[in-house]
Amino acid sequence: MSQLALYRKYRSADLNDVVGQKHITQTLNAALKQGKLSHAYLFTGPRGVGKTSVARILARAINGLDKTEDNPNFLDIIEIDAASNRGIDEIRALRDKVAVAPAKLEYKVYIIDEAHMLTREAFNALLKTLEEPPAHVVFILATTEAHKLPETIISRTQRYDFHAFTEKEIVLRLDYIAKQEKITITKPALQLIAQMANGGMRDAISLLDQLSVLEEEIDEKLTSQFLGLALSSELNEILDLSQHGKAQEALDKITTISTNGVSPGELLLQLQRMARERLVGEIQKSADKKSIQFYTNALEILHTAMNQLSFTANSYIPLELAIVKMNYRFTDTNTPKNPAQSINQIHQVQASVPTVVNKEKSVSETTDSDAVALCDKALSAIKEHNNSLYALLRSGGAHVEGDKLLVNCRFAFHQNRIEEHHNRALIEKVMSKIFNKTIQLSCTLENTPEPAQKADTSSELVNSAMAILGGELVDGQ
Repeated sequence: MSQLALYRKYRSADLNDVVGQKHITQTLNAALKQGKLSHAYLFTGPRGVGKTSVARILARAINGLDKTEDNPNFLDIIEIDAASNRGIDEIRALRDKVAVAPAKLEYKVYIIDEAHMLTREAFNALLKTLEEPPAHVVFILATTEAHKLPETIISRTQRYDFHAFTEKEIVLRLDYIAKQEKITITKPALQLIAQMANGGMRDAISLLDQLSVLEEEIDEKLTSQFLGLALSSELNEILDLSQHGKAQEALDKITTISTNGVSPGELLLQLQRMARERLVGEIQKSADKKSIQFYTNALEILHTAMNQLSFTANSYIPLELAIVKMNYRFTDTNTPKNPAQSINQIHQVQASVPTVVNKEKSVSETTDSDAVALCDKALSAIKEHNNSLYALLRSGGAHVEGDKLLVNCRFAFHQNRIEEHHNRALIEKVMSKIFNKTIQLSCTLENTPEPAQKADTSSELVNSAMAILGGELVDGQ
């Protein structure tokens, strides 16, 4: 047997019941008392903040109906979904019906939801009605994207901007509903739901409704598992480790959380929220500049990583790279850390030796030009299996001399990555097959700059990112 959803059960019944939109309800209440009604209203704001609910309340209030008379079958209160009725034919039909007097109520009210979905021709047809509407008609347009409406439409309406709910407002409302429904849930769990709802009350109530079927007490751990989120204690631990330059432990924690089903995108979003909360807290208590700088930089890094998610096939890479950057450049001691061993332990590639048909010259017949060609061929074979390893070898000027593949790395991070056991095995086996002789890898590290020189931090980060993301630098003229 179906049960009424909680978001419908606890939908506001009159303007005084509306949560969190006082700047709108107070104005509308005053207009109703003074009898100053508009022929057209525009309700805009994020989804799930009460636009349609307030539109229905206003439609009843305009016609003098109280909240007990919430009859969806009133012929004179017409709701239109613009997403499904967006064409000019539908609006022309509406325009023809507008002229007909109300069947029972004083006013005929048209609620057009998702109004931004109307076509240009439909807007033009609607405009003519809005310019000179019959005295008995009121339009209420609701949309999440007011910028898509023509200015000619907006200028003929009274606009009301609905705000996203704060987490505090959502928690208070959820707590009230939970008590009414006898749902046992902890405050940290409610806060987690409020965060996930992203300012939408309807989404928050729907999530509570889903969790309400559980007979046990709903705590933060249970909620996080259900929503696919990390615990706040885990987020705090990652930021603490990163602030103190403990990249390996931070990445280990990331791996553990990911294993529990938290997606990289959601984890980045949660880390952003937590970093922001910490930054605000540090500023309010006038903390030392190092902490403020760390969280400021952390937010920038995490934001960049979020933007990179849609441009990479492996969504873990932007997350891991963000953690490495947070540890590598912004630590308590301001000392750069070497992230090589940390990042290498994440998602190790189970590389297999490529099958290469060897029809090359014998060792004694191989010339210098042949060696270059064979080396390029071997590197191309490696690229097919591990693009980032190929980029590291190229950046290190990989070339064969005798029975050795010589690579000269600028950074220890790159050297450690190349010399990792499975990477070394792949490189040597491919090279040996291509050259038809045993080739050994010899990877060296360039001399560090003299103390008087300033390290090129930006170049180092570019090279590190290039290596992890598997790219190459291309010279431009």
